[in-house]
Amino acid sequence: MVSRCRLFNSTFVLIVFLLFASRPLAAQLVYEDLPVSQGTLKSSKAGVLVITDDQGVTREYKIQEKVDGGISLAGAQAIIDFPAQVKVVGKFSKDELKPGTLIRFQVQLNRLGKLKGPVASVQILDDPATKLTIELGAEVEEKFFQCEVTAELSKIRNNRYIISLPRNTFTRKTILSLELTDDVEINYSSDDYRRAAPGSKVTKLAAVKFNTGDFVVQSIEIEIASTANSSTGDIEDKLLAKYKKFSDEAKKPRDVRSQHFLLHTDISDRQAKILLDKLETMTSLVSSYYGKQPGALIECFVVKDLGQWTLDNRFTEHAVAKIKERAGVTFSRSLGNQRQSIVYSCDNHGVVQHEAIHAYCFLTFGSTGPTWYAEGMAELGCYWKNVGQLDVDIDPVVIDYLKNAEPKSMLEIVAPGQVTNDSWKAYSWRWALCHMLACNPNYSGRFKSLGLGMMTGQANVSFETVYGDLAKEISFEYDLFVAEVDNGYRPDLAAWQWNRRFVKISGSKRAQSKVLADHGWQSTGVKLEVGSSYDLAAQGTWKLQKNGDDINADGDSNGQGRLMGVIMKDYQLSEPFPLGVLTSYKPTTDGDLYVRCLDAWNDLANNEGEVTLHIRKTPSQ
Repeated sequence: MVSRCRLFNSTFVLIVFLLFASRPLAAQLVYEDLPVSQGTLKSSKAGVLVITDDQGVTREYKIQEKVDGGISLAGAQAIIDFPAQVKVVGKFSKDELKPGTLIRFQVQLNRLGKLKGPVASVQILDDPATKLTIELGAEVEEKFFQCEVTAELSKIRNNRYIISLPRNTFTRKTILSLELTDDVEINYSSDDYRRAAPGSKVTKLAAVKFNTGDFVVQSIEIEIASTANSSTGDIEDKLLAKYKKFSDEAKKPRDVRSQHFLLHTDISDRQAKILLDKLETMTSLVSSYYGKQPGALIECFVVKDLGQWTLDNRFTEHAVAKIKERAGVTFSRSLGNQRQSIVYSCDNHGVVQHEAIHAYCFLTFGSTGPTWYAEGMAELGCYWKNVGQLDVDIDPVVIDYLKNAEPKSMLEIVAPGQVTNDSWKAYSWRWALCHMLACNPNYSGRFKSLGLGMMTGQANVSFETVYGDLAKEISFEYDLFVAEVDNGYRPDLAAWQWNRRFVKISGSKRAQSKVLADHGWQSTGVKLEVGSSYDLAAQGTWKLQKNGDDINADGDSNGQGRLMGVIMKDYQLSEPFPLGVLTSYKPTTDGDLYVRCLDAWNDLANNEGEVTLHIRKTPSQ
């Protein structure tokens, strides 16, 4: 049997805050209202907005996701229910209307599909699952009715807008040709802050500051300048749009099939389609990673309302208890070469995906491996969304906890004797180690072999036997990963160049190296000595975003993009120090010199370009 507790399940933390004994928090949470302000959106990630206000102050604000039941404070020591009111708006020209856009408008229409007059106002819709409808109003002229139409723009031809309608009882027409007035108003509105791109104007920000030091959004209004920036391309949005024709009404328990899954479920037809799509995508990615398809059909009981079910001998007490907890459990057994895994889960898609990874591993390899690997890979697998995905994309509460909690060593995480379903905090550490090892090219090859060996029961295969000679390097990179991790972080771009040889510069010799803007700390090959002075010159430019402005190694007006240095000695790093285009530097410690372009660790993938760094000892006067 393999059971689990997801990293963070919002159902467990609604309304009240939780205090974790490992790091005591004040007995009472208190907050103060901040003055309402305006400003500019600098960046947004899941659960976090960075805003520069009209006084020039840049600050990070936490914001509760619509799908979450809580927001974390003080490194997840406290989790509270603090929903934000979000309004993203925009006014656009006709040029912003593109095929595939969902729109709503008022028009006079008859049963033959003829329209009377041009349309003067159009609303661009945000929800990709919006149903296409015609709402019939009063008859305004013989055989013409005032109608509100929700439709999809399919084509634009000669200033005519061709829209697609669903089959309806009012008109047999499923295609309408629409004309817009010259001064047509095209409005956009959303309650999803992710629709706003960096640079968007924050017209109103109401926020609070907690006594934990956290700044949290109460309400925010953002004005966007283009519909091109009003869509995140979010996979959830794409799936809702893909299956928008299916009903979202609750159903009786029934069986739903796909290539690798059999669902016994009472969720809606649309949600069943979306869940199966996610499961098949996940299975394809995991199968590609391990190089093997699942050994049998994966059977899942996915329950929305236990009251709809007959709890016969298929449901054990443990399975029912897990579903009531909004969690899941996987029961696995084997008889000879025959294996069976059955998932029992609530209707949370992430929970089902996590449990399905356990089932896949058991059916395919006969085991899920030790607890740290089984649970870490189940979390990692259910967050994979694309082929070759290397960036971190996980619940912001987990990010907050890992970056602020007392660090847990690598050896603690892989220690034997652990049990599953211990705590979401333990799952967080296991996920972190698995993500770093799976996505860092220094360790990814051995990590796959390690996992296959442990799951198939190969003799003498363990974390220690596979990685023993790299223990110091892994521990070093893992500690940095946890310290800097954020959504968008790329372990492959932050990987250290352990094979580069470092030498001292003597006499008039010079060293030269390429420094990439989109990588983390990079080796210069130069070993610095206390008591010596060094001249450094960086030639070339780089960008901090695709198609952005070229800047040199001195960085922009805020210092971002500046060439930075750090010294490593005995797996310890000095404090980073600024370099630039031309620098003379006297080190205060011996060690190996590494350099990087200064930018947020989770934004490195957006950078472009490189500079050439020349290093010499300062000539004697």
